[in-house]
Amino acid sequence: MAPYEHPAEAPTPSIAAPRDVRIALAYLRRALALRMTMPELAQLCGVPERTLHRHFVAFVGRPPLEHLRRMRLSAVRDALLAPDGGATVTRVATGFGFLHLGRFAAEYRQQFGEPPSATLSRARAAVADSGAAGNALGARPERMDDALFCPSPRRIAAELAVLHFRADTADPDLARFAESLTEQMTAGLRRFHGFAARLGGAGRSDRYCLTGHVARLADGTVRVVTQLRDRPDGECHVWGDAHHGTIDDLAGLLGRVVSDVVSAVQPGTDGTAIECARRGPPAVPRAGDLVLRALPLVLAADPTSATLALGMLEDAMGLDPDDARPVALAAWCRSQRVLYDGVADPAAERRRARQLADRAAALDHLADPWVLTARSGVTMAEGRRDEALVLLARAKAIDPGFGWAWERSAWVLANQGNGEGALGQFRRALPLKGPRAPIGNCLAGIGAAYFSAGRFAEAARWINRALTENPGAVWLNRNLAPCYLALGDRTAAAASVRRLREAHPRLTLAQITMARPPLCEEAERVAEGRILDGLIALGMPR
Repeated sequence: MAPYEHPAEAPTPSIAAPRDVRIALAYLRRALALRMTMPELAQLCGVPERTLHRHFVAFVGRPPLEHLRRMRLSAVRDALLAPDGGATVTRVATGFGFLHLGRFAAEYRQQFGEPPSATLSRARAAVADSGAAGNALGARPERMDDALFCPSPRRIAAELAVLHFRADTADPDLARFAESLTEQMTAGLRRFHGFAARLGGAGRSDRYCLTGHVARLADGTVRVVTQLRDRPDGECHVWGDAHHGTIDDLAGLLGRVVSDVVSAVQPGTDGTAIECARRGPPAVPRAGDLVLRALPLVLAADPTSATLALGMLEDAMGLDPDDARPVALAAWCRSQRVLYDGVADPAAERRRARQLADRAAALDHLADPWVLTARSGVTMAEGRRDEALVLLARAKAIDPGFGWAWERSAWVLANQGNGEGALGQFRRALPLKGPRAPIGNCLAGIGAAYFSAGRFAEAARWINRALTENPGAVWLNRNLAPCYLALGDRTAAAASVRRLREAHPRLTLAQITMARPPLCEEAERVAEGRILDGLIALGMPR
């Protein structure tokens, strides 16, 4: 996505969340089962009540105690959806501070569209039908007391058991090699944000299981086979691979296997989680499931997908008001609708995107790479690329294998005219995105990087691949038409401009010029006049 500025607009300044809001949110998260008054909270934050109220409404969207009440309702729903054997609505509700049960039931029904007893009955029926003991996407608390004071189940990292790799030979060198493989894979996966990888046998709470074996073949080479399964007691294959090396270079083989496996596991589990959420029954909405369903639309990079995702994310924000991820992704969706000319009032939409991005920053106490990357997109769309790079650097430091952060970082470089640097990062992002993730925006970015380098034929080829991947991304013709003009193909350029104007009749030449990546100095001299004159001749309004 190549951002452009509407000429009449100035970027909305970003305001960091005040210290009192961050302190208040931290206290509220620990007060789900405790009595809390506004004077007490203001005293803990060290500010007057009116100041805290004003700051909280500005950055979170509602007063502190109303936000706490919504957090408690969300926590009750999480506990009812993952009940233990003795769970009752009364026990769970009173455990989270709801003492007036009639009022609680009315608020619960208003928030979630059903009485709390219906939620508990459906959860028990689902457990009985599946024979499972909790939510497939997270660990179920051992006791109800644990549920009252732990993070909600969807925020518990998907656990992965790394089983000991076996050596199909009595060779002690290969046995030690297999042991090293297991240990280094576990260490590498633990460095990935969102994984709770552990060494040893699979436990009840483990969602995934990584296993494999080492064999010495008849020709003397060594083969390592790895497999990732969804649910250790099942046979659902998520990902697998085989590597070959020589007995004389076991260290090199070890490095390749560990690097490839660590890079591939995260996209594999992400894709599986998204597919499970998409297959889930819509009558059981959970915030985490809605976010997972929205992710392919968030990453598709077209205004229609962004609008569809926004609806899901706003529902998720209602189900869990303390989760920063849907807030940040909603901010990015609103920015996309401006960037792709998908709203009638871009100034208002930009302001809303900035408000949501600031709110996400205030809620993001875990430094979630998804939140950091989404915020970087909003910041980049406002023209503050240095700030965007800071956010992206942090996201990549937390999770070095997070493909979306590499993709966004590459777009920043492309829009700075650093085509070669952008190409390297786009090519790094592609294999990290997984087989089920949308890749159209990555392909378009490679086209933008080639355009920046003045390699217009390659740019047109990659942008056309992106359009094949996502025909809804008609905005890509903003870059494709200039490619054709630079190549002297006015017929193809005219067709591209026609498609663009049919989809975006308000688009102007000024917006196209600001949207395309800058060219290297030599290519700029050759192409600038030809591109601008050609677009005017093809009917593009100034």
